[in-house]
Order: sequence, then structure tokens, then C-alpha cells
Amino acid sequence: MPLEAAPGSRDELLASFLASPAPRTVPNELAKAANRQAPSLALALMGGVFLAFGLAFGWAFVPWNIGEDWALNSSDTASAPAKVVSADRTNLSLNKRRVYRYEFTFTTPAGGRMRGACYTTGSRWGAGDSAVAQYRPDRPALCRLAGARRTEGDASSFFVLLFPAIGAALVLWAVGARRGLRRLLERGEVAEARVIGVEATNLRVNKQTVYRILLQRTDNPGGPALSLRRHQTNIVDFARQRRDSHQPVFILCHPAKPGDILLPETLI
Repeated sequence: MPLEAAPGSRDELLASFLASPAPRTVPNELAKAANRQAPSLALALMGGVFLAFGLAFGWAFVPWNIGEDWALNSSDTASAPAKVVSADRTNLSLNKRRVYRYEFTFTTPAGGRMRGACYTTGSRWGAGDSAVAQYRPDRPALCRLAGARRTEGDASSFFVLLFPAIGAALVLWAVGARRGLRRLLERGEVAEARVIGVEATNLRVNKQTVYRILLQRTDNPGGPALSLRRHQTNIVDFARQRRDSHQPVFILCHPAKPGDILLPETLI
């Protein structure tokens, strides 16, 4: 299906581009048009903000040394009488309860005087109170008061890591989609297909319904249908028009990933 083009027109630009062998040099006009079909840079920026703030909160609140508490939960952990030296409120609250930090001292059977720190959610002891210290016999400096923990946050604090994870996912999705479209433009296989379906999905982007565009390659009519999801009105209208008129479309598809598709005629 030759692409008819008037001299000097955008159609001519696209026809010349599709006729060139891969890897192709992508004109800026086509590259910009392709990027408009990708997730916006604003989404990547928002993801970067989530990532940065999430990492900052994660560094502050996630119990990175929770393994020390697991070690102190072992059955061979030793214990000794302890004296609470100080009990202070921290700036952290968990489930609307303030976290407290305690410093304490205890003496090992060998006569070593040890000093440690630990945390609880809610107040448990005051300065001068007696308590029981738990420590590792082979490493007495690894210690806590019985009923307390070594970390300011508890296991529930790990939920903070959801924020940098979401941020990283948004950045990777936005950047990856743009790189994928660029790869299709540069190295995609040019083929011809027929639009055999345009189906609405339950997804919405920017208050627009996402449509599933089904394509059947004309050089492989018995093969599986290809699927492309888009929400942009001009692309959906283009697909419907070609479906109704039974006029084939050009596609650019990844040689190793047939599911990666671009409709180059929607770029002009």
C-alpha cells in the first residue's frame, strides 16, 4: 500500500522515512509527534519527586537494622538486670503513639559494664527505672531492654518504601515508553495491517477512555492479532476510520517483540 504524498508535505516526509532502511534517522518532527503518544515528562517528574521524598523518608524511618532485633530474638540470648538512664520522646509517631528512646546500663557476668539504647512505641519506662537487658553473649554491645526494639521504627515502617517504589516505577515507565517509541522509529519493521477492532477498556487516562486497537498483518492473515492501547482521540478516530473503510494501515513493530507497535500515520 503506497503512501500517497504531495511534494514537500508531511506525508512525503513520512513516506521517505518509512522507505529508508533501518536504523533510520528520525526527523525531529516525527520524534516530537511520537513523544506526544508517550507518558508525559510531567509524569516522570512526579515520579522523581515521589522517589526522592520516599528515599528521604525511608532513610529516616525504615528499620534498616531490624536484623539486630532478629538476632536478639534467638533462644540463646542472655539477659541481665538493667537500669534506665534516660527516657526521651522522639519526633516519630506510629499509629498515633509517640516513639520513645531509652538509654540503659547493665553489667555482664564477666564484669563488663555496658551501655545501650532502644525504642518502644508508647512510654514503658522512666529514668531510674529497673528493667531487664537482653544481649548477645558473643557481642554484649548488641543489646536492648526486654520488650523494646533496636530500631526507632518498627516493621510497619517498611510501608514507606512504597513511595520510592511507586516513584521509580513511574520514572521507568515514562522513560521506557519514550525509549521504546524511539526504538520503533529507528529500527522497527515496516509492515501493513488491517484494523479489525477498536474496543473500549475500563481504563482512563486524563479523563479519556483507553481503547484497544486490534490489528491483523496482511502478510500473515492467519496469525495472531496484534494489540495496541491508546487514549488519544486522533489515534482512536484514525483506527475507526480505517476499520470502517477496510483500508490497511502501516505499522512499525519491534522485530523481537511483535507486541510493540506504532501507527506511524498518526504522527502526521
